[in-house]
Amino acid sequence: MALRLFEGNDHAAAYLQYRVSPHELICRIMDYMETMMPKQLDLAVDVGCGSGQGTILLAPYFTKVVGTDVSPAQLKMAVANSIPPNVSYRQCPAEELPFASGEVDLVTAMTAAHWFDRQKFLLEADRVLRPGGCLALLSYSMDMELEYGDVSNALNDICKECLRVKRITPLSGYIGMVETFSSYQILQQKDPAAAERLSNEARTRLIAAMKVSSPDAEVTVVVKYFYWLACKP
Repeated sequence: MALRLFEGNDHAAAYLQYRVSPHELICRIMDYMETMMPKQLDLAVDVGCGSGQGTILLAPYFTKVVGTDVSPAQLKMAVANSIPPNVSYRQCPAEELPFASGEVDLVTAMTAAHWFDRQKFLLEADRVLRPGGCLALLSYSMDMELEYGDVSNALNDICKECLRVKRITPLSGYIGMVETFSSYQILQQKDPAAAERLSNEARTRLIAAMKVSSPDAEVTVVVKYFYWLACKP
């Protein structure tokens, strides 16, 4: 990856705990692959895999799945997580994948490609993909929503913060997810006190709008995903 912002152990743990795993998007990718290359699928490579939440979702569809990342902390968390036997991880840049030319059936980058040197990564993906192999780039829109009774609009006015993926989570889980975003992590590195104030203020206002006493109250987080699929001729 051209940029390295997700190196810390604490951030890697938060990434694993709070980031949403897009099961629905994996189904869309596999439906596309079935139309483009309806045969046995041997190898998938998830580039910029982080702590592996998306990587393991590919396991049922491929003989072998490899997640790659430049961050040792993220990969350590991925390996420590419960992983299927056909999933493994390697440390390497997105622009230098350790696979033979024409070896890979699917290359994915889940909320990661915006950190890569795009031209070099696309050339590398083209190199490792076999003819008929697919490239899937996916991420989520920052236009998220919270739903909670009749105060959903009030919550979303506070947050300001495709394919709609819904997950029920404690409000604290939503705050935790926001704190994994790179913009918050940069603020935390530059001014930890300001980052903490921002998080606490958002939490306080959301709790007040929901008329609850604890951030353990559950909300439905609606994540809007977008994705780009391509097939190598």
